[in-house]
This record gives sequence, C-alpha cells and structure tokens, in this order.
Amino acid sequence: MSERRARGTSPAGRGGRRTSRAPSRRPAAEVHGGAERVRRTTRRPRAGQEGARDWSERTILGLSAGKAIILAMVVCALAMTLAVPMRTYFTQRAEADQLAAERRTLEDDIARLKDRRSQQEDPAYIRSEARDRLRLVMPGETPYIVQVPGIEVPAIPDPQAPRHEPDPWYTDLWRSISEPPPETEAPAPQPEGPR
Repeated sequence: MSERRARGTSPAGRGGRRTSRAPSRRPAAEVHGGAERVRRTTRRPRAGQEGARDWSERTILGLSAGKAIILAMVVCALAMTLAVPMRTYFTQRAEADQLAAERRTLEDDIARLKDRRSQQEDPAYIRSEARDRLRLVMPGETPYIVQVPGIEVPAIPDPQAPRHEPDPWYTDLWRSISEPPPETEAPAPQPEGPR
C-alpha cells in the first residue's frame, strides 16, 4: 500500500493524475485499510446568507453550546458542594472571634479581681476603709465629726429596729382585687349662670 502511494497511484486503482475540479460538497468516501469511512463537511452560512446556525455551531464565550452547558453544570455542582463547608467555616470563625472576645473580657475581669483581692489584703487599706465606711478609730485616737450647716448627715439605721419586709406580690394582687380602690372626690360641676 505504501508503494502505491509512493508511485502516486491511489488504492482504488486510478492513476496519479489529479483533476482540477474543486472538491465536492457531498460526503466523500475514503477507503482506509479496507474499511470505508465517510467524511462529512459542514456548511456554514456566509455573511449575508439567510440561514440559522446549527445548535452545535453556536458558541458561548468561545465554547460550543454543549460544552458551555456542561461547564455551567460543573460550576453549579462545585458551588453547591462548597456552599455548606464555606458556611460552616464562616460560622465557626464568627464563633471563634466571639469566644476570643469573651475570653479577653474574662481575663480582664480576673486581673481586676486579683488586684482588688491583693488591695483588700493590705492592712493599710483595711484601716482606711474602716475609718471611711464604718467611722472606726484606732485606740488612743480622738474622733471628730465636722458638720457643715446646710448638709444633713443621713441617719444611721438602728440595728435593733425590726426590718420592714415587703409583702409578696400575690398579697398586693389580692388586696387590689378584694378591696375597692379609694374614691377620690370629683370636683363638683360649676352651675352655669345666665348668659
């Protein structure tokens, strides 16, 4: 077979003579290795020609329509596959940031409480608080209370006096239902005089 091509003869037995005819638009049958294969050529409409393109010839972003649809389906599948993990990731990031802020707040509270505890363990602080709040004096000291006119000192409650406990809520409710409200005197209407 390779000898025939080298000599210019075709497998069909024709001579090596070529014709000047243009190739036909009809499918041409080629014989290759004993099997016959049909080669099809597609006609594209020229500019100015009437005719619709075939579905397979339409292009979207440089891809044929079928390939563009398959690409869109793959992108949608990837987006749907990644949506849940991404949402979980961002939710967990927000929770982690919130927990970190809470931790910083709690650490600040712990540091403040440790400072206060160490301050309250100091004997000098205890003495100053006893003088300021409880008006206690050390043995041998003379206490003075300065009273400025116009400023009243609040009365110190008597620890022996009984404390007034408020009534529970249901007692107040029962009183409001069972007892009529106190009547207020409505102003008497003024008699109208002649006009």
